[in-house]
Amino acid sequence: MNNNDDFISCWNEILVPKWNRFRHLLSGNGAVHSRMAYADFQIRPGDKVLDIGCGYGETCLEMGRLVGPGGEVLGLDCTEAFLEIANRERDEAGLDNVKFVLGDAQTYELPANYYDVVYSRFGVMFFQNIVYALKNAHKTLKPGGKLCMIVWRTIRDNPCWGLAKDVALKHLPPPGENAQTCGPGPFALADEETDRAMLKAAGFENVVLFKRNDAEVCIGTSLEEAIDFQILVGPSGEIVREAAELGREKLPVVREDMKASMKKYEKADGVYLPSSTWFIMARK
Repeated sequence: MNNNDDFISCWNEILVPKWNRFRHLLSGNGAVHSRMAYADFQIRPGDKVLDIGCGYGETCLEMGRLVGPGGEVLGLDCTEAFLEIANRERDEAGLDNVKFVLGDAQTYELPANYYDVVYSRFGVMFFQNIVYALKNAHKTLKPGGKLCMIVWRTIRDNPCWGLAKDVALKHLPPPGENAQTCGPGPFALADEETDRAMLKAAGFENVVLFKRNDAEVCIGTSLEEAIDFQILVGPSGEIVREAAELGREKLPVVREDMKASMKKYEKADGVYLPSSTWFIMARK
């Protein structure tokens, strides 16, 4: 089984400062989808929940309130800097039923038949071997327990990421095979047929929900912030970073082109573009 060490290094060494800077956008856009998904996922008081790729832990705190003092939530993430923030904010919220642990959900030793819910918002797509991560999730669920995931649909369905990528590729080459990357990428679970095959391979025969969810999301509180965000984060950010000297040379024209492309999406309080996800639920 391939491990995630190189991807984990990318998160910790390259992406953390950028994610911290744009947390209000990244977490805010995730929340647009996850708050809609709770009605479908039906997490209940008393549930034991594992949150895979929990990041800053916002969903853990939300679910900690949903499950109440009779339940528990464990957030699992490979990025120490994110979990430092998660632990601090958990303490500030006074949620004793929420804990966090540093680890790779693909290989982390989880208890068998323990959790009622394994949840992931934009986390599972980044594993080197997604099926192994899903197998680990299957193992730790109780019989009848449920896997609940929110994943991006295709980049074409997500102009919030795709528009800037198309602009960057007008001026720069795509990243090469040896590019330093955060994993298979945010769109690794975009295809329904592939997802269902992976779930089946991991032991999830009973897929009870596969629902498309579309929502407008903010990619910047101003046009300049939206450009900065796309230059540093996501598919366009990877293109610029991996182009190295050429990326720095072409950056002014890339920025101007992005500004022209995004201008029509600007509103009084920021720049908003369409996004699209799958809500997926499968039972053990």
